[in-house]
Amino acid sequence: MPLLKVGTRAGLTALALALLAVTGTVLWALHDNTPPPARQSAPQSGPGAAVLRSRLPFHPLLHAPTATSRRVHEARQRLITRCMTKHGFRYQAPPVDTKASADAGSGPAQFGIDSLAPPDSAARPGTQPAERPRGQAFDRALYGDKQRKFSARNKEISVSRPATGCVADAERRLLGTGGPRRDLTLRLRLDQGERDALSALGEDSAFRRATARWRSCMRQAGFTTAKDPQQLAAALHPDTPLPQQPAARADMTCKHATGYLKRAYARLAVLQQHWLDANPQPAAEWRSLRRQESEAATNVLK
Repeated sequence: MPLLKVGTRAGLTALALALLAVTGTVLWALHDNTPPPARQSAPQSGPGAAVLRSRLPFHPLLHAPTATSRRVHEARQRLITRCMTKHGFRYQAPPVDTKASADAGSGPAQFGIDSLAPPDSAARPGTQPAERPRGQAFDRALYGDKQRKFSARNKEISVSRPATGCVADAERRLLGTGGPRRDLTLRLRLDQGERDALSALGEDSAFRRATARWRSCMRQAGFTTAKDPQQLAAALHPDTPLPQQPAARADMTCKHATGYLKRAYARLAVLQQHWLDANPQPAAEWRSLRRQESEAATNVLK
């Protein structure tokens, strides 16, 4: 179920799969002594940003859509539809974006832009939920009493979910009586771990060297104001296509020329794994909940 965020922002795949994919990259990153290029060179071949994101240890926990997660979504919507029918309402479940579900590299870009191509969502019409509010009675049946919610927070965001109504009933059916609250608490704990690893990256010497190479390349291209790709991305014009913005083109050229994204994601993978090693319980409980949810979904869909 999507998070209902109050604040800034708020997969059932075995963590071992991601760790196997990360191992080779991590070992390479620990011995990164590549000198900065004297000038911009031809783009390096190698995995794209989506593949690099898929190798992060947090990816299978929070971002990887799978056949299991689609099955859970289908079961949840079936339960909600049945519940709404009992209340006398016709509920039509929002469609699943199968293209997004098939994207192994889904998840947030961490280092500014990673492509000049527009996102897929901009290239095709947006998919709107088929369900539309039909008055207070419909909303109350679906989401329950507005005054009865449960919340959780981490250091960055606070999130609320309905405690009553058909949506809440479906979550309890899939996760158990106390499961929805625990699910939200764990999700925010893992979200904080992902944020902490990204924050720690600023003190990582190998990452700082990679950023220095990128900055040197950008200076040679005539762009001197941005200290890192995130700052440059924040200054881009959102209404102008990226290929039409010289700063965006230079950014991608320098990322390719210096191997920046490969180095940055490799170092982030190391720090994410450090956090998970130091905090094993949230991930273990999260995977346990996902297994329970999957088993319950299978029973619902029989």
